[in-house]
Amino acid sequence: MILKRNAKMAAAITVCAAIFAILAVLYPGIFKKRGAAAAWREEFTAAPAMVTSPLPDEWKVQKKPGTRSAVFSLKTDPAKGDSFLHMEADNASASIIRSIDNVDISKTPVLRWRWRAVELPVDADGRVKTKDDQAIGIYAGAGSKLNNKSISYRWDTITPKGSEGNCAYGMGTIKVKWYTLRNKEDLEPGKWYAEERNVAEDFKNAWGVYPDKIYLSVSCNSQYTKSRAEADLDHIEFTGPEQVK
Repeated sequence: MILKRNAKMAAAITVCAAIFAILAVLYPGIFKKRGAAAAWREEFTAAPAMVTSPLPDEWKVQKKPGTRSAVFSLKTDPAKGDSFLHMEADNASASIIRSIDNVDISKTPVLRWRWRAVELPVDADGRVKTKDDQAIGIYAGAGSKLNNKSISYRWDTITPKGSEGNCAYGMGTIKVKWYTLRNKEDLEPGKWYAEERNVAEDFKNAWGVYPDKIYLSVSCNSQYTKSRAEADLDHIEFTGPEQVK
């Protein structure tokens, strides 16, 4: 009896392993490693068996008037079966944006993501208005079209890591507090970096308040330097366990 029971258990384990293997092939990204206590997470999962697929429904492309648009798409790594958001700009600029309505920033204020740069805009520097290009920037913002404030985590080119500053767009209607987390020193082919920031605290330090509702935006820019930029974003999430008092 014991031998039969063990044989049945072994057969069941084999079947389960086969099912998981099939799911991993058909739906790459389904077993992506998740952060603890994630309140919201975007996997950027591409459609099965497609090298490139459209963006998730909630994300919308936001172009810059009079400027060629950067291109965003979902891609799958055929070797690893993992999917991610891919972006590239050839003398271009654009962002994708979505609101995050179901996140209480006071309970889950920590933003985590994994990104990599493929090509950085030539000699770009966030401290100089005429060179203010980034291969990828992650924005968290709040407000209206006429009074919008955000914070930005950037992968710059020559801007020193740890730099921060303020800038404004749209005749001053859009105000940004930016932080340089990575630059050309971190450019290593194929290497991903995991990041973590307390968005609520950064927003409070920048603008004096904690945001009630928030949106996320991902940008790719190279129009000022008239060069190319290319980067990838594997996933992004809001999570705890930190609390805002």
